[in-house]
Amino acid sequence: MKKLVIAAVLATVSLSASAADTIRFAMEASYPPFEFVDSSNQIQGFDVDLANAMCKEMQATCTFTNQAFDSLIPSLKFRRFDAVISGMDITPERQKQVAFTNAYYDNSALFIAHSGQFTDVAALKGKRVGMQNGTTHQKYLMDKHPEITAVPYDSYQNAILDLKSGRLDGLLGDTAVLNG
Repeated sequence: MKKLVIAAVLATVSLSASAADTIRFAMEASYPPFEFVDSSNQIQGFDVDLANAMCKEMQATCTFTNQAFDSLIPSLKFRRFDAVISGMDITPERQKQVAFTNAYYDNSALFIAHSGQFTDVAALKGKRVGMQNGTTHQKYLMDKHPEITAVPYDSYQNAILDLKSGRLDGLLGDTAVLNG
């Protein structure tokens, strides 16, 4: 079960208005309903609302930057941002690099494919399965099922388009996003 967390809430400053008047959040904003870019090119979603509520409580201003999921932790480590809020699983590898808050949302993984195409995991041997690059879904598929071709994408939206057009056989991702 996936637990969404705020990664490294402030790598170098404490969460208080006296320490930071502006808190710079990074996220990968192609993950609706958690974060997405709306028609007026503004980042919106559950994670934005949560971050804004925290900033209000701390009497600070939030800023949000959209960037690739697999670059969030490196960017945080290089202090380009104060925190990441972007549906990230806690893993031992990630915990060695950054600090995590407590989880604020439980989620599960979902596999989708065209109806009736696959009856079990064995039927996926040699098939192309898409997922978002840098996620635990990608690591799981590559580590546990090397017989399946893992095809990483910068966003779920592009992977869904390829699934619909037949360039992918299936898609592995978060239930809340793929059911949306």
